[in-house]
Amino acid sequence: MLKKVDVITMGLDKVSNSPVVFLRIENTHIGLPIWIGACEATYLALAINEQKTPRPLTHDLLLNILENEGYSLKKIEINNMENDIYYSNIFLEKDDNEIVIDSRPSDALILAIKSKIPIYVKDKLAIDNGIDISFIPIEDHDSENEENKRKEFKEFLENFDIDTIKKHFFDEGNENNENDENK
Repeated sequence: MLKKVDVITMGLDKVSNSPVVFLRIENTHIGLPIWIGACEATYLALAINEQKTPRPLTHDLLLNILENEGYSLKKIEINNMENDIYYSNIFLEKDDNEIVIDSRPSDALILAIKSKIPIYVKDKLAIDNGIDISFIPIEDHDSENEENKRKEFKEFLENFDIDTIKKHFFDEGNENNENDENK
């Protein structure tokens, strides 16, 4: 089963100084954090903010080629994690035939945002790697307040410290383990 992503935003892990993408699972307080490279974060930020560049960047070039060849992007799925590396697929369609392309999540996310296609996460990934982001100041999807919500979320993430989140989940995990041991 798949879960749809309804909010995507980025922050910086101040400990590792690495960009982090947060994918919020639709109608939940579960977010999937994915660490990406600085270059990919730059392109993703441009896509999220719908900023145009004077010349096509690599992802724009790819989208132009696909469109010229009659392909349409349908969705992306983040579907696996091995050795702390996420895997994803891009789903294309041409002449009623579905084509699935292996991709890094960062590239797939950039294409999805630029193309405004749905982003999905496998249930198991959301369950195993998702974190409770209910403490992040963002409400449910509403087009009127979308820009304000993004700004609030962005401000929160600019100041967040991954150690605080790790401590929260580590401590929470210890409480659960202690409860399990007491049964």
